[in-house]
Amino acid sequence: MELLTFDGELVAGRVVDRPNRFVVRVRFDDDPERAFLGDPGALEGILEPGREILCSPVDDPDRSTDYDAIAIDVDGTYVSLRAALANDLFEAILATDAIPAFGKYELREREPQLPDHGRADFLLHDRSDSPAYVEVKSCTHVEGGVAKFPDRQTERGRRHLRSLESLVDDGTDAHVVFVVQRPDVDRFRPYRDVDPDFAELLARVRDAGVSVHALATAFDPPHYRLRDAALPIDLET
Repeated sequence: MELLTFDGELVAGRVVDRPNRFVVRVRFDDDPERAFLGDPGALEGILEPGREILCSPVDDPDRSTDYDAIAIDVDGTYVSLRAALANDLFEAILATDAIPAFGKYELREREPQLPDHGRADFLLHDRSDSPAYVEVKSCTHVEGGVAKFPDRQTERGRRHLRSLESLVDDGTDAHVVFVVQRPDVDRFRPYRDVDPDFAELLARVRDAGVSVHALATAFDPPHYRLRDAALPIDLET
């Protein structure tokens, strides 16, 4: 199922190195160029020197990078390098009714204010006008067909889970959705070796009533597609 289309120019190059979390140097023809990296994760096993990377030229004299990194070829599979795209992908999926658990909801607001403090990614309402809050997480780390999140420790992610737990404690529906931005995956599991506290907290909030979902998408340039709307989720090991 086609979800979105990237409508910019795509240029293929090779990864040289990653000087910081938000920049990757790419060789297209001559000297390496700097590209903005929209995924600040560890990207272990993904962003490796020599791999083919797709970038989009950006004409903005105020920027220090002349390209945006879009996706990287990992053993014949394109892995998205745009973490923020997970929200757009989820919104597109929501409009298709592909996830039965969200069939009763309609989108009301993006980045809504939470009742106590902070913001969620989405506010939904059901047919009786009852609210539901959704937090979306982008995931790209996959080992042996198992998607794992996070790929580096995330206090921000733990804070979001605690906010969802507070919502369900007050009787409000809350969901966390892991959008795996690559298709070579058949299940989801929290990355305990990287962030055991996040893994324990995710299991706890699910037991408290937060709904946990995982789905997989694919980038077949220039199209983003839904591969699996309901990945199995393993929170126990």
